[in-house]
Amino acid sequence: MKSISIIGSGPSGFYTAYHLLKKSPIPLNITLWEKFPVPFGLSRYGVAPDHPEVKNCEETFTQFANAYTIPSGSNNLMHKFQFIGNVQIDSEKLFKLRSIQDCVILSYGCNNDKKLGIPGENDTLGVVSSRQFVNWYNSYPENACATPEQWKGSDFWKNVKNVAIIGNGNVALDICRVLLTSNIKQYWQNTDINQASTEAIKHVSNVKIIGRRGYEQSKFTNKEFRELWELEKYGIKGNIDSKYLSNVDESKLDRAGTRRLEMVKEYMKPFDQRTKKNYKKFKPPSTFTKFWEFDYMKTPVKINKDARNNRISSITLAINKVNEMNKFVIDNSKPCIDYPIDFLITSLGYKGVNIDELGCQKHLNNIKFAGDHLATNREGQVLSSVDNKPIPGLFASGWIKTGSKGVIVSTMIDSFTVGDEVIKYLQCSATSNQQASIIDLQNTVLDSTNYKPTTWFDWLKLDAYEKKLGNPRRKIINIADMLKIIGK
Repeated sequence: MKSISIIGSGPSGFYTAYHLLKKSPIPLNITLWEKFPVPFGLSRYGVAPDHPEVKNCEETFTQFANAYTIPSGSNNLMHKFQFIGNVQIDSEKLFKLRSIQDCVILSYGCNNDKKLGIPGENDTLGVVSSRQFVNWYNSYPENACATPEQWKGSDFWKNVKNVAIIGNGNVALDICRVLLTSNIKQYWQNTDINQASTEAIKHVSNVKIIGRRGYEQSKFTNKEFRELWELEKYGIKGNIDSKYLSNVDESKLDRAGTRRLEMVKEYMKPFDQRTKKNYKKFKPPSTFTKFWEFDYMKTPVKINKDARNNRISSITLAINKVNEMNKFVIDNSKPCIDYPIDFLITSLGYKGVNIDELGCQKHLNNIKFAGDHLATNREGQVLSSVDNKPIPGLFASGWIKTGSKGVIVSTMIDSFTVGDEVIKYLQCSATSNQQASIIDLQNTVLDSTNYKPTTWFDWLKLDAYEKKLGNPRRKIINIADMLKIIGK
């Protein structure tokens, strides 16, 4: 029997484990490690609460974990599976795991933010990343001893009406939707959104989504775009200035681009003047109370703040143009403009974390990280920073390998591909590290009594508890409370 440890229990980690257990002809004993007491990572804490269908992968993960976890699963199974939560794998622990496992797979995603790199970004109250904001409304775990960020308080949001989002991918549209529907109780009543967050942000009435490039380079999908327009039934009005559409060559648009442009043209018309039924599903009220707008061809250059309270007061933007090389650059012939705003969210994408920079760093794994702190690899096998050759038995899947792109289905496909490469590697590997029991494995890797690891059965207990609190659930935010509920 071959032993495998997977670091991270989000979609990439679970899909990799799932594929290995389904496809490997070699008996496997897989351990899935997670820094939080609970599994599912990005699915649990990153997916928009009003998109529950995206979280259906959790049902698949639960079914196979129940089937393969001992002792509830059948002892006659070819493979074994175990979940160990509430353990942060750092450089030292990874080094130990590699010495006692046949294979280790990094699947811990991207947990850092890309930055604008402009004055005021890091020291102004009311400037956060999309990751921080999404974590808030998705009840991302907090430490009991940690002081909540000031911007999360209801007092902070009382006077916040105008919000700007830098970036126009799907995450930006999710955030816009949350901001403008937060006061609509029926919209969120059957979701697991953090109710404290929606109560706090209910005064927001204007959201401006700003992109560096033009309309045709927008990063969002048509599904998310349509959801935003359809909010008009709640009195939420959208707008895109016609000047950003004037240079669009419709003959060069693909099918999705043609549909997107049609969407803009139809929704910008008065309701009774629309020509297609698709855009007349929900008659809006006579008066609009909230507004969103897409803005293009702007580069943020400075964040301005009120010296009295250090809160953001406006953002300065340069006007862009397309140069002779067809690139978007700042047009120095035009003056910068200031947008007065009360809150700024940067939605620029995510960066990875070099696991060798975590912990005491007594033993380094010499992993080659590049670009946005992604693990460089060759067909999934991680490369060494010493000789640029594959590190035996060390693989990566998901965002720490590919970067923060694509949807969960994309992650699934990548994880399956990496799983196949792992199987090939194990078939060619002569030796086998017989995996010890879960207790022995913990003792070898953790080497400390300070840890309180959680198991799959602990998660099932907490899962049932959360579901009793609300429909579909009310997530427990504090880690200490999680451990108390499951008896740790």
